[in-house]
Parts: sequence; C-alpha cells; structure tokens
Amino acid sequence: MDNFLEENKLVASAKGGDSDAFDMLAERYKGFLTSYVSSLSVHPSERDDLMQEALIGLLKAVRSYDAKKASFSTYVTACVKNSVVSYLRHYGKQSRAVPVDDVASFNSDYDGDTPELRFIDLETTARLQEKVFSVLSPYETKVFEMYLAETPYALIAKHLGKNEKSIDNAIQRIKSKLKKLV
Repeated sequence: MDNFLEENKLVASAKGGDSDAFDMLAERYKGFLTSYVSSLSVHPSERDDLMQEALIGLLKAVRSYDAKKASFSTYVTACVKNSVVSYLRHYGKQSRAVPVDDVASFNSDYDGDTPELRFIDLETTARLQEKVFSVLSPYETKVFEMYLAETPYALIAKHLGKNEKSIDNAIQRIKSKLKKLV
C-alpha cells in the first residue's frame, strides 16, 4: 500500500481512538521528535520538558489533521514546532533556544530502527498512553483534552467555570505527572 495512504489511515484510526494506530504514528515520528528537540540549544535538563511538548504537538496533529490541507508529515512538523516554540515563549526560555530554520526530516536516518526496538517502543508507547489518562483526575483530563485542541487558557477557564490560574496550575500538574511517567 502507498505510504501516504497507509499513514492517512493510521491518522484516521488514531483520531478515532485507536491506540495501536497512535502508537505506530508515535514510533514513526520518534526519530523526528528526538532530532528536533536535540537540535535546540537548551540546557540538557530542559530537553525532557521539550520532548513532552513535542509529543503533545504530535497528539495535537493527530486530533486536528485535515488531509485536504497538507500531508501529515508537513502538518506534524508544524504542530510539533509550534508546540515547542509556544512552550519556550510561555515560560520565557526562548532566549536560551536557538531557532531552527531547517528542521530535520522525520525520515532522517535513525540507527536504532530494528524490529525488536520498534516492538519495544510500540509497547512502551501503548503503556504510556494508557497511563497518561489513568493518572489524570477528571478535571485534569478535561483541561488536557482542551489543551491538546489548542484552546486558549481563557476559553478553557470560561468553559470549565474556573480562573486562568487554575487552568495553568492544572496544566503544570499534568506536565509534572507526564514527566514522572516518561
């Protein structure tokens, strides 16, 4: 089957809630995510946070992808980059990051691509996805869903009847929980 069609089927399945499809997409883009985060000039201790943001960008891409507008690989690149840059701007870290104009392709050579490692990575991703939602409270789950849909804090707060600080605190708790899982 054509790689483009196969990928669009995976995206559609993942968008519909198929965790196996999402796992396969996460595996496909792992090299790109790692390469992109590594290309930023930030302190090594911040790379874990940036990798989390890159994964969130991938989740956002899956949930909002429209095949009529762009290829998924192009869209993922934009979503991941926007998520990471937004994170850096929000937390005042942009001065420590070097903007990357030439983002590495997700197809870049990835030496660790063996069937055994792919299986381990897929298994790990599936467990991580299950754990993410199992550790979040119902409130955090609602906030996270809206955050993944790129809903501004003000709209999340209005929708949930909370203030923006409460939303920011929830997102910080979510990120902390995600960091512990990773």
